[in-house]
Amino acid sequence: MAKFGINKEGVAALRQLEKDLKSINTEIETSGKTLKAAVSGIGEGLGIYEEKILELVDSVNNTQRTGRESVEQLTGKISDKITDIEELISAGLV
Repeated sequence: MAKFGINKEGVAALRQLEKDLKSINTEIETSGKTLKAAVSGIGEGLGIYEEKILELVDSVNNTQRTGRESVEQLTGKISDKITDIEELISAGLV
């Protein structure tokens, strides 16, 4: 488990973690949409496999949407912790 200091460096690291999680979440969603468009674009060339492949892509994209909500909750909690740490620093308690 990662540990973050209760200091300016810890705040910077938490901000970067929050940013990275949001970015990765968006990239996964975008990649899923791109994959579906690509498969749909060559659909007839896939023959009897097209429908099954599209079902699998949809399943992965649906799972990602569910996971997206969890990551958004996590980044919200990270943001709250950043605020808490900044308040401690501002109050001179660390």
